[in-house]
Formats: sequence, C-alpha cells, structure tokens
Amino acid sequence: MFKDYSDYMTATEARIALGIGKNLMYRLLNEGEIKASRVGGKIWRISRKSLIDYAKNHTN
Repeated sequence: MFKDYSDYMTATEARIALGIGKNLMYRLLNEGEIKASRVGGKIWRISRKSLIDYAKNHTN
C-alpha cells in the first residue's frame, strides 16, 4: 500500500494518494485524524506510515 510514494509527502501528494479532496484532506490534518507535522509553520509533511494507518482504520 502506497509503495510508489516517498516516505514523506505534501498535503497535495497525500490527498491524491488517498483519493480525497482538498477540503477533506486539510480537515483531517487540522483535526489530527492524519498524523503530520508542519515545516516552517506552513507546509504539511505527512509520512507514508500515517497514510497507511489512516487507510487501515477508515476502509471497509
């Protein structure tokens, strides 16, 4: 799962990997549903592991 993606992604790369929209992605980040950190107070960096953990917990 997510093997073709780098270890850390931007919010745009992560939302494309998950197949979700921009608004949902930022809501999930801001609410802490997807674990991530901010670089320089602006740019989100999301680990591939965080996406895997989110996908495992939120798929049917």
